[in-house]
Formats: sequence, C-alpha cells, structure tokens
Amino acid sequence: MVASYWETARTGFLAFVGVGALALLPLVLLHYWRFGRVEPRRAFVLYGLLAYGLVALALIFLPFPADASRLCQGEQMLSTVPFQWVTDMRNNMAASGQSGITAMVTSSAFLQQMFNVALFVPLGVVLRKAYGKGPLAVVAIGLGVSLAVEVVQYTGNFGYYPCPYRISDVDDLISNTAGSLLGWMIAPVALVVPRLPDSTDATAPTGTATVPRRLLGLVFDLMLVAVVAKLVLPADLRWALGALAVARVVVPAVARGTTAGGWLLRYRVRRDDGSAANPLRLAVRELLGVTGLMAYAVVVSPLIDNAALDLAVITLVVVGTFVVPVFRRDQRGWHDQAAGTRVLLKENGDVRTPTPVERPHAAPRP
Repeated sequence: MVASYWETARTGFLAFVGVGALALLPLVLLHYWRFGRVEPRRAFVLYGLLAYGLVALALIFLPFPADASRLCQGEQMLSTVPFQWVTDMRNNMAASGQSGITAMVTSSAFLQQMFNVALFVPLGVVLRKAYGKGPLAVVAIGLGVSLAVEVVQYTGNFGYYPCPYRISDVDDLISNTAGSLLGWMIAPVALVVPRLPDSTDATAPTGTATVPRRLLGLVFDLMLVAVVAKLVLPADLRWALGALAVARVVVPAVARGTTAGGWLLRYRVRRDDGSAANPLRLAVRELLGVTGLMAYAVVVSPLIDNAALDLAVITLVVVGTFVVPVFRRDQRGWHDQAAGTRVLLKENGDVRTPTPVERPHAAPRP
C-alpha cells in the first residue's frame, strides 16, 4: 500500500513541476501588479499550496480505472456509518487471528484512516501559520474541502464515469477534518511555513520606481548610446563603453540623478534619504551594475578568456540588478545597496520620497 501511495504522490509532484513552471510567470505578474514586488513568503506559500494540492489530488483520485465499463457491478460505493473502519479493523484482526496494539496499528483499515488524517494536516498548518485562521475556520474549511472530494468521488467525477470508482465514506470526512484540526494544533512548531505579512507590509513604498520601469529606462539609454556610437563615434566598442559611462554617470551627476531613460520614464537615482546622490555614489552604482558588466565584457573578458568566469559575472550582475529588487520592498539591487542609492519617481519635477503605508489597526490574531 505504501508503494502505491508513493508512486501516486510522485505522479502528483511531477504534475506540480509542469504546472508550477506554467504558473511561475502569471504568479510573478500577479504579485507585482498587486504589491509592486514579489513578496517571497507569499510566493513560497502559494507554490507550496500548489504542490500540496496536486499531490493530494493525485493521492485521492489516482489511478483512474482502466476499463470504465467494469465499474457498475452493484457494489456499495457509499458508506454512511461513522467509525465503520473500527469494525472493519476488528473483523480483519479476528479473521487473521491477531490481537494487540501492533496488529491494530499495522492493519490496513487503521493505516488507511491515519493516511486520511495525515493528508489534511498540511492544510491545517498553512491555514493557521500562514493565514492566521482560528480552529473553527480550519475545521470548516477542512470539512468543506473533504466534502467536495467525496461528492466528486460519489458522482463518478461529475459524471465522467458511469459509476463511482472510489467509495465515498463518512469516515473520510471525519478523518480529513481531524487532520485539519491536528495541523492547526501543531502549526506553531512548523518552522518551514512562514507567517504571511499584511498586504500593507508586503507592498512597495509609494514613490519607488519599479524594476520594469527602470528596465525600460535602461533600454532607452542603451539604444541612445548605440545610435550615438554608430553615427558619431569611431567603430570601437571602447568608445561606446565611454558613451555609456557618460550617459549613466556623468549625465545623472549634472541632471539631479536623471538619465535620458529616467527622464522619459520619470524617475531619478537618489540617496537613501531622497537627497541628491554625488558622482561617486553614481559611479559605484554603475560599476557594480550594467555599466560595469559592459566594461567587463569589452575590456576584461577578452584578456582572460574564461567562459566560466564570464557566466558567473553575468549571472551575478543580472541577479543583483534585476532579480533581487523584485523581492525587496524598496526595490534596491545589490548595486544600489552598495552605493547607498535608490530609484525614486518624480512628480512635477520633484522627487517623491517613498512613504510608509499606514497600517490599519487590526484585531489581534488568535
């Protein structure tokens, strides 16, 4: 029985790998649209629930019957007697001439019910630890989900099969609900499940320039440099690199932190406190960011000819500049953190400093 459960769980996990890959981009876009960032704990919990749900569904419904015509054989596919599994366990033990605790806990009836309990424990853990639900809400949700499963089973997956291929059992409702409550009870020690922050704590501060906006501004700067290099400068990448340094360091130093792309997208590079960033900070920021990556590609990489190091540098800069900010409230990458800068929106020619979102007074969680 354990081997069959393992194989079914493996099928559910493989389904999660495929579905999870398809859901990754929509999840990122949804979080960014709602919060202005991807909150790591919320993303972790959502992905965990997706994995748990698909594995649980696989364990509940798989394997599907190979021959649907052999289903309707007159068997009783509905059990409405509470704790019938206790009677079944005793009958099995009596038939095999066994007794005692060892025989009880190794009987198929007992193991089946313990499996039904364990199946819903993660649901109770997540509902309490991540979402702050109380015991009554957890019991109600666990009972509702279990009841929905039993209805689907009893209707032959809503009529897809002519007859049910799994028994709909009131004991399953009891065991699943008990599992949800057990999960609620042990949730405080489930360290792997984070408590989700309030939406106000997950949202990027007002006035922070988002990563897509800054990326568009960077693309505009690069296009402008490419046009200038093509029309004006000698055909040498080092001249183009110099033009990029001017566009990304010198111009912001004299234009209050604004590049050509920043002017178009209405954002500026400022210090942490919103004041003007000096040229040194701007130079450090660019050296550790895109301009530094371009300098490495044009000057350093041809000299050392090391593909592994090239890949490591590209990965480090891309992750630090564009991936890390997606998960941070202040949208600052490693280059911003090292330089003590941040990218802020402009309003009417002035910089709008990020302001914390006021948190409403909420009732204490149980």
